[in-house]
Amino acid sequence: MNKESGEWPELAEETRAIWDENAEAWDGRMGERGNDFHNELILPAFDRLLGVESGQEVLDVGCGNGVVSRHLANRGAQVTGIDASAELIDYARTYRDKVRYAVVDATDENALLSLGKGRFAAAVSSNVLMDLPALVPLMRALAQLLSPGGGFVFSLMHPCFQNPGAARIVEQDDRDGRLDLRYATKISHYIEPLHYKGSSVANSPAAQNYFHRPLHLLFASAFAAGFVIDGLEEPTFARPTPGARDMSWSQFRQLPPLLVVRLRLLESAEKDTGRAAEQSSLAGKNAGI
Repeated sequence: MNKESGEWPELAEETRAIWDENAEAWDGRMGERGNDFHNELILPAFDRLLGVESGQEVLDVGCGNGVVSRHLANRGAQVTGIDASAELIDYARTYRDKVRYAVVDATDENALLSLGKGRFAAAVSSNVLMDLPALVPLMRALAQLLSPGGGFVFSLMHPCFQNPGAARIVEQDDRDGRLDLRYATKISHYIEPLHYKGSSVANSPAAQNYFHRPLHLLFASAFAAGFVIDGLEEPTFARPTPGARDMSWSQFRQLPPLLVVRLRLLESAEKDTGRAAEQSSLAGKNAGI
């Protein structure tokens, strides 16, 4: 366990192999259009934060079986979906969409850069960062793959409310003579980064690798690569899903299960600042200062 950086690069191959093993179960659960998390929380937030224009090139990092890639392609984007799991990419290609798919490991900086520097107007990643054993290579690569001012919009399990030390609880409350249920989360672990195992979807044959990072570590590699946060949402379900069990996240409407963030590259602003400084210096020289 790397307590300081929250990076476990030595687990990249194991993580890829587990996803290959779980690919059939994942595709069976997600299908062509995804689940309630996609349709009620992730995709609407991506639409608000991304603002993709027709014809723009967009990179989908950790595309899985292509749910988000297809959504963006249907809105006119030219999408490239990448995943370390060849099995998941094979499932994505069965849907006969307009997305270009490639087997690329998001923890391999050189492999990412082979996609083309400055090629993408935007990048997305749907509930993937908590699956990645290393974030530094991805953030460094995205800073070069995105065109100036490009945005990276991602969702992940909310590290404050969905982590290995979080326990969802339901309590009965007698208030004003009426019995109500109170949905809450009890937190016992947060600040220390942690690698742990968990289930991806029901009936997965292998336990999945997850990597918990507190917020300051989650964003540290992004800030170091030149990104700033300029958009953030914490979506919750508007109402309980019909027939949902008591512990379903749709019951916990005051607690966001996901964090959705837009990062923006500072490169264009830095270039403008540098150009202004050069012009100021030149003006000073011309004026004899």
